Parts: sequence; C-alpha cells; structure tokens
Amino acid sequence: MSSIRCWKTLILWSVCTFASAQGMVQFHFHLTGFPAKSALIGCYKAGETYLVDSVAVDESGHFSLRKNGLEPGVFFVAADKSRLFNFMLPKAVDTITISGNASDWAGLSSSNSPENEAFFRFEQQRQGIEAKIVARQSMYDLVSEATKQDAKALEPIKKEIDGYFRQIDSLARVFIVQYPTHLYAKMLKSVRPPEPPKSLVPALKGKSNPVYRRWVLRHYWDHTDFKDESLLNNQFWSAFFDKYFDRYIPAIPDSIVVAVDEVIKQMPPNGAFYQFAVRRFVQSFEMSDAPGADVIFVHMVDKYLKIKETPWLDIATLTRLEYKADLFRPVLTGKKAPPLGLSDEEGRAFDLDTVSAKLTLLIFYSPLCHHCMEVMPDIYQTWLDARVFGVKGVAVSVDEQYRNWQQFTRQQHWEWHNLADPSAKNEFEKQYLTNNLPVIYLLDKDKHILRKRIKPEELRDVLKIYLNNLK
Repeated sequence: MSSIRCWKTLILWSVCTFASAQGMVQFHFHLTGFPAKSALIGCYKAGETYLVDSVAVDESGHFSLRKNGLEPGVFFVAADKSRLFNFMLPKAVDTITISGNASDWAGLSSSNSPENEAFFRFEQQRQGIEAKIVARQSMYDLVSEATKQDAKALEPIKKEIDGYFRQIDSLARVFIVQYPTHLYAKMLKSVRPPEPPKSLVPALKGKSNPVYRRWVLRHYWDHTDFKDESLLNNQFWSAFFDKYFDRYIPAIPDSIVVAVDEVIKQMPPNGAFYQFAVRRFVQSFEMSDAPGADVIFVHMVDKYLKIKETPWLDIATLTRLEYKADLFRPVLTGKKAPPLGLSDEEGRAFDLDTVSAKLTLLIFYSPLCHHCMEVMPDIYQTWLDARVFGVKGVAVSVDEQYRNWQQFTRQQHWEWHNLADPSAKNEFEKQYLTNNLPVIYLLDKDKHILRKRIKPEELRDVLKIYLNNLK
C-alpha cells in the first residue's frame, strides 16, 4: 500500500515506453469540477510515475483517451502536475468509464468496470484512515515539542497511530479475500510476506531470532509471481523490494551480492522484474559512497550488463557503465592498494608496503587546490590525534611541479609521509581516481582498501569506527 509519504511525492514527468502489449484501451471520463482545460493521464511502474498522454477537457468535464499497447496496472489522472486520483486498468484491452467529482474519491464510480468500483471504495476508506493518521501525527509532533519528547505523554497518541495503521492493514486483508481475482488485490497480496508460523517470534530474550529471519528470507517472495509483470505496475512494489534488502540483508558487500543474485535468479531473464532489479542496484551503487558500493556496482555490470546479453539497454549506456566499472577495478574496496611508485621530498623512493601500521591514511591533494588548502589542516589534525593508536599518514601531491612541492612541504612541517612524482607523469591518478580533491583512502595493516573517497568532514568518525573494531 502507498504510504502517506508516497502520496506527497512529486510526479516524475517522463514519456513512458510501453512493452509489446497489444490492443486498444479506451478511457472515458465525466468529471465535474475539473480544475484545468487539459488532463494528464499517467501510469505507475515500480514506484515511478510516467506520463501516458495529455487530452483536452471540454466545458462539461468530459475527456477521453484511446491508446494501443498500455499495460495493465494502476493509472492516475492529474491536472497542472497535481495528481487528482488513481484508477485501475485491469486488462490490456479494455474500455473504462469513470464519472464523479474530480476532487472527491467518494463520488467516483465506474459503470462498466467492477474492478474500479471496488478500487474506489477501498481507496475512499484508506484515505479516510490516513487523514486520521496525519491529524494524530501532527498532535504527536506538538506534544513531543511541548513535553520535550516525554515518552509517557506520547504513548497514547502513538498507540492511536499504530491502531490506524492496523486498520489499513486489515482493510487490505479484507480486500484481498473479497476480490481475489482483481488485479489490485493481487498487487496488495504481492507485497505481503507470508506470515511465519506462530511458534516463530522475531526476538528471543531481547535479541533478534535468527530462525525467524531465515524463515522470512526463504519465504519473502512467496506471494510475488515474477511472471506476472503487471504486479510491478503500481506505486508501492519498489518499497517492498527495498525493504527486503534494508531490513533482512546485512550491509556487507558480499552478503548483498549473494542476496541480489538469489533474488534476480527467480525473475524471468530480461523481463520487467529483472530489468527493474538490475537498474535499481546499478543506480543505487554507482554513485554511492557507502563502504563496498563499488564492489556491488562492478558485480552488477559484470554479471548483468553484457552488451550482447542486455537488449533492453542502449549501447551507449552499457559502454559507459562498463568503462566506469573498469575504472573502479584497480581500487575496489577489499583489494590491495596499487603501488604508488613515488618519492619523498628528499627524492628517496617510497614503497607503500614498508609502512607498518594498523591503519594507513592515504590522502591525495594539490597545493594549488584552494579547497584542499582549506581542509588539509583539519585532516592533518585528525591524523595527529589518531597516530597514537597506530595510524600512519601518507600525503600524495598531484601537482606536477616537483620542486615547488618540495618547497611547499618543507614549509608545512608535516610529520606524515609526503610523496610526489619527480617525473610529473602522475600515473597513480587514474588508478586512484583522484578527481575532486582531496581524495582520502583508508587502508588496513596489509594495505587492503577499507574505505575510499572519505569526506574530510567525516574522517574523524570513520577512523573512530575502525579503531574501535581493532580493539
């Protein structure tokens, strides 16, 4: 079911590309009080909204749309980018007539679509309960501020809100039982994990029950028929998908990779669910700064985005992703840091492997970079505070003026290792992806990469985490 937050999300306006579903669909609307001279009709796909078409509205509030190739799912009517209401397209070949007041769910009806009649009644009840949740949430916020988050004062309101959420859940259960053949009922059921046996409880003695977790992992997708691609065409399935990984899969790259492969294996290759899952993970981890995100991104590209095996993505996108994965490979999280081949300010060759330390900070910067010079004092002080715990520092200049750099470092009186390339070739820059300076890596005692591209303002907290893990 859509959450309150989802209903407030701005519409993503984009032209929807439809699958090969054939057949004519006709939508006829007779709506009083329509607030614009044209109506926007759109569809949902995996939580996103797409524009199907725009049609003129006459003075009596009538407008129609005839279109080939629309897929069954949840659709919406909007005016001036404000979503007014949702409706159902149960079949790829259908004629839907909807009448009523454009701004009032309670007055909507569909004379030739029993599925929409049932859907409108469900949404009317659901929105009525959500209105109560919004009102009580506002009261909760006021009481929280007035009492400085007094748990005793907030508990009654919290219980009311929880009770309303249970009402929505009960409403969905009844709808699923009452209309088992309706597409919307199938959608609601597809985002409900099977209930574990009553003998299994989520927690034992205040700790998570591993048996309960394993049961959920094994049965989470039991109600999702990955062959029925219409189940993806709504506003809430993506949240159900994300919940599986956010709640039940440890935030460890190897665990995520295994879970991703196991889920995608259940989906028909190159089908709608398959495409959604692959896109979701590539987009999530391509730009993420989370530890190990690069490992997951490269795995997705290598396993699922081969040019000859991915007909649903254009060659330019596939080539870009493969190129980016190749850039990441030399410095993947968990791999050993590549050799630097640099010299210190005295001209002596430096070998990263000779640094004996529990942790090593590797900082790439330029004396000519204004931002670097602003944050380097804080970076250096953070290292000074941490070196008593066995942290060594290696600062690498990307400046090509070696002699100027020598003079600069002598003025700084830095006590960490200072390095640069006398030949000014700076071949390390491509390997270590030193764009957007300063770039900070954290290495373990064997010089394997623990973290990369750490933000200067987060460095102190990151070091605390890893130093605590060493205790």
